[in-house]
Amino acid sequence: MLLGLGSYIFRYSVGIESFRPERPMGPVELVEQAADLGAGLVQFADNLPLDGYSDEVLDLVRETANQKGIVLEVGTAGAKEDRLLRYLEIAERLNAKLLRITIHAPDTHPSDEEALAVFKAILPKFKNAGITIAIENHFTMTSQNLLSLVDQINDPIVGICLDTANSIVQQEWPMETVQMLSKHAVSLHLKDYKLTAHPEGVGVMITGAPLGAGDQDIDAIMNHLKLQGKDVNMILEQWMPSFETEEATLRNEIEWIRQSIKAARRFIQ
Repeated sequence: MLLGLGSYIFRYSVGIESFRPERPMGPVELVEQAADLGAGLVQFADNLPLDGYSDEVLDLVRETANQKGIVLEVGTAGAKEDRLLRYLEIAERLNAKLLRITIHAPDTHPSDEEALAVFKAILPKFKNAGITIAIENHFTMTSQNLLSLVDQINDPIVGICLDTANSIVQQEWPMETVQMLSKHAVSLHLKDYKLTAHPEGVGVMITGAPLGAGDQDIDAIMNHLKLQGKDVNMILEQWMPSFETEEATLRNEIEWIRQSIKAARRFIQ
């Protein structure tokens, strides 16, 4: 098991629509920062789409990772055949052995049947390259639907990127999600959160927390995976809200990452 950082853990450093830093972090800088923080792996996601970079930049990402001792994995969103095949090319260029994908994206909303057809079509090329596809349980799909899709694909090259918190949106508690999906897990997204009553008593709020500082039962999750014989790489993410200033937001983002890495170390063997 390697301790990795997903590119979404640098949400504000990279930039999002509502928060554009003065100097956005690129893929090379992200790899360097991950190495400086003590990670052994970087998993790129759709917040930093690698298909928007030249081959020269991608080569520099690979060379930087090699120099820093960082394993690379790639990721995208939207189950489209041309997109998956493009990311297969990128994975091969970066010597990445895993592609993480979410079924849906802002520009892509395949039905379960359409997604199945896409994966069936691209499987031979991924198998030939020896690159695993990890489908993430994301906000738009129940774990049961994802489990059904992976069972229908029925190929060991396709597994699940198990996110322990995303499926709360689908009214699943984390251990329910873990118990349903762990048998197919080939990657683990780990984050923490807090449940707090709304100050006006009109509901419950879910907010992010550094790993180990929230309500997620990390020990139970890791023990369950161990019992299942799963020794997959641990990719840290976080749901940190922004702060009043750019400086405070970026400073706290790095501090949360440091806290999460420290909390995760005891699970890495």
